[in-house]
Amino acid sequence: MVSGTGGTRSASDHDDPADWACHIAERLPGTDIRRLADAAAKGQTEVRALRASAASPALRQACDHLIRHLLCAEPAFLAGLLIGAAKAVVQTRRSQSVSVVWTGPASHVTNSRLTAATVVDLIARARSTILLVSFATRTEQAISAALQAAAGRGVEIILLAERHADNPSYSATDTPFPGLTALRLYWPAANREPGAALHAKIVVVDNEIALVGSANLTNRAMETNLECGVLIRGGPQPQAIRDHITDLYATGRLHRLRRGQE
Repeated sequence: MVSGTGGTRSASDHDDPADWACHIAERLPGTDIRRLADAAAKGQTEVRALRASAASPALRQACDHLIRHLLCAEPAFLAGLLIGAAKAVVQTRRSQSVSVVWTGPASHVTNSRLTAATVVDLIARARSTILLVSFATRTEQAISAALQAAAGRGVEIILLAERHADNPSYSATDTPFPGLTALRLYWPAANREPGAALHAKIVVVDNEIALVGSANLTNRAMETNLECGVLIRGGPQPQAIRDHITDLYATGRLHRLRRGQE
């Protein structure tokens, strides 16, 4: 769940060694994980030496965390955790699939699914969470029905959309998907550079599937424009995308939309 004081955790918050090892394995190259594991097996002195020679800030930070874990865990145990976590990440990434989603005229090159059908299907598959981010957002009927059904199943919905109040070049003033039970977020004008727009178009379902593309949540973008998106199933990217948005909320860059602010 997302809260105003919660959000994603930093690496230093991973007190459990296994949790920390998984976090590090997702963020460092395999060669760095091997170097880190080899140093861990030899103890703090070797880890400090690795830190001193590391060019990567991320690797140096990982060394700092590893030194703290070595205060209460066996070197061989931590080295094994790192190697095991790295292998698990590789296996997960091998099982990841990436496909392309289009709106607009067909060609002889691709028969990919239409954006609208893909978005509705993703929402219908959701079991726990849905994140929707869009610049122009309209109450498209099929998507609205799918979202209402998801909310009825107890799915947590986060909706981040642009507002005229924060971006004068955005003309729409109506509230998208009225009556939908959702955590509605906005990017306040005070928190952005002059002229900046909330321009991302994202759907993330259950932290497992992400659709990132050019299509807004509007009838025209879903059905008739020439639009393209990349659908990612599996791997760390779907959760990383959602974590970025929830962290922006937790740290106050994004705000919760209250009644009367629409």
